[in-house]
Amino acid sequence: MEVMKQACVEEASAGDDALLRKAYASAQWRIVPILFGLWMLAWVGRSNVAFAKLQMVVDLRFSETVYGLGAGLFFVGYVLFGIPTTMLQKKFGARAVLAGIAAAWGLTSVAMSFVNSAPTFYALRFLLGVFEAGFYPGVVLYFNAWFPAERRTRNFSVFHSGSLFSTVAIGLTGGFALEHMNGLIGFEGWRWMFFAQAIPTVVLACAAFMILPDLPRSAKWLSVRQRALVEDDLRKHAETTSDTGAEERPLFLNPAVWILSAAYFCLLAATAALFFFSPTILREAGFGGYKEIGRAVAGACILGALGNVFICSIAGGAHRRRFFCALASIFTAVSLSGLVLVWHSSTTATFCLLVLGFAGTGAGITLFWQMAVGFLSGKSLMVGVPLISSVANVAGFVTPFLIGYARDATGTYASGFIVIASVQALGVVVLLFGVQRIVRRHSPVEDVSVRRVA
Repeated sequence: MEVMKQACVEEASAGDDALLRKAYASAQWRIVPILFGLWMLAWVGRSNVAFAKLQMVVDLRFSETVYGLGAGLFFVGYVLFGIPTTMLQKKFGARAVLAGIAAAWGLTSVAMSFVNSAPTFYALRFLLGVFEAGFYPGVVLYFNAWFPAERRTRNFSVFHSGSLFSTVAIGLTGGFALEHMNGLIGFEGWRWMFFAQAIPTVVLACAAFMILPDLPRSAKWLSVRQRALVEDDLRKHAETTSDTGAEERPLFLNPAVWILSAAYFCLLAATAALFFFSPTILREAGFGGYKEIGRAVAGACILGALGNVFICSIAGGAHRRRFFCALASIFTAVSLSGLVLVWHSSTTATFCLLVLGFAGTGAGITLFWQMAVGFLSGKSLMVGVPLISSVANVAGFVTPFLIGYARDATGTYASGFIVIASVQALGVVVLLFGVQRIVRRHSPVEDVSVRRVA
């Protein structure tokens, strides 16, 4: 009798495991592609100005400093509205907020087609940052509500690769628009590029509102049993990784938040340098027309995205993520430093270093967030994620302005890129020593949580 009872229990357990795996697989196929697409289009909206720059600065008579300031103002809006937008997600749900802000930044991107002066350029770039501000931290929290740590790392690496594939879309469609649509019915090619690349965002935002569920309990495509299994599994994983002291002091006094913000600042400084200036680098390296530059950007980003996924896949458990995040940051620092030496002399070396840089920034950011969420939980997670994101994204404002100013002042991008490479190297130090020692000693996070992440 006991043997039969044990057999029934084992059979039920095996059946539940199969249902759980099926539920997670179903969630991945419904959630990840939509968020990947929106993240890709978000980066198209914020980064296509780098490709438009090849024509726009001449047509509108913008200096490098004006371009750099406009590119960077995106991040002022991003920094100011990251936390408020994420709080809206808690009140109104992920589906409404993520889809709503995507539609808003899509319409703002459409308006970029009609820029005719520096003030208009500045205003629209600021608004674009306002609307995009809550998306990335919102997705971090959304993934945290849907997947346990191991599945979340893999899915998040795929999601984050959307930022690299955005440059593929910009390069291929942008090169065509600049070269073949310039002057069509009286509009410059860069205006057509902004318009054509913005419309898909509005369409996908509508699809996201109809398809994305807020939480597992509201996913109608899961059975009642599957919903219960997913929620139980998430609760079990949350209990094994939760921190017991994170709420004992105000979040602003938590050293972990500021150390992680410093590390993320360094990562984003390098990302901004590569995304906002890669088309210009390729043109100065000797790549020919707009289409050739576009294909080179697309190729570098595809290979960089594959490198991102590869690095994240071999990073393994939580205890290794910090080291692989630091390794990816080293790749990026090498890329930025090497570009200064080769982009006027070798097209092949320039291309390869861009691939290395895109792979390094992609993997660095992906692994950073999978590491960072382990330091926070509950209320501290809800506010801490957008706080870290907002503080660190100041780098996105500083970097393009600094590089543009350096170009106007010295006639070369070299000094600006060397500064950003040094910032990235500083980020490696923060990851290797700050996260390990200072956070472990002073953060209210319990030792068990730190051991899992550091």
